[in-house]
Amino acid sequence: MTRTFLLLGSGEFEPWTHDVESRALADATGDGSVVILPTASATEGDAVFDRWGRMGVDHYAEVGLRAEVLPLKRREDSFREELAERAEGASLVYFSGGKPQHLADVLRDTPLLDAILRAMGRGAVWAGCSAGAMVVSRSRDGARGSSWLFGLGLVAHASFGVHWDRAAKIPGLAWWMTSRLPDGTWFVGIDERTAILGDGEQWEIFGRGGVDVRGPDRRETFEAGQRFTTPG
Repeated sequence: MTRTFLLLGSGEFEPWTHDVESRALADATGDGSVVILPTASATEGDAVFDRWGRMGVDHYAEVGLRAEVLPLKRREDSFREELAERAEGASLVYFSGGKPQHLADVLRDTPLLDAILRAMGRGAVWAGCSAGAMVVSRSRDGARGSSWLFGLGLVAHASFGVHWDRAAKIPGLAWWMTSRLPDGTWFVGIDERTAILGDGEQWEIFGRGGVDVRGPDRRETFEAGQRFTTPG
């Protein structure tokens, strides 16, 4: 099944993202709307959650797109039928940044995630920035704190790092993102203010930075405007 992903290293709801979002929506199904889920920031309090939501609504209003914020903060919210229905009808489902473990815990094995995946199967887009990008990664089983437990495995053979150009300047961060990958997994590090759009195998790069792609026998760096592949 083909699914479309728009993954950002940082910079959600900033003006530079309009072009790549327009590209993603050009072939999307659904009702033409965007649903915004600042779920990954919910642990920081309602003020932070609401701020990200307002930023998203204002961002899409600039280009005439209808957008709404879904109040998905806790796992029990993922079992609310009305939220699943609203997410399933949208053309683009946007997960902004925060804590990837919280986001994965809220979504994993829930009716809401099932609804989003059904929508994606029909042509809707998963858009994720920072934590929202990381959770599509493949995950290894293990004790909490010892592996990438937050991966939902939506892209079967790849894991994604974010803020990648900044990670090189923060001691231990790049190691943390790359050392806990399941065997045979490819790693894609996405720079800040950089996005990749693709189907889980074929990707195109947009924005201001680059992408570091690491496989079992390959390591390459790509820039905006270039394309790359990961295994299906």
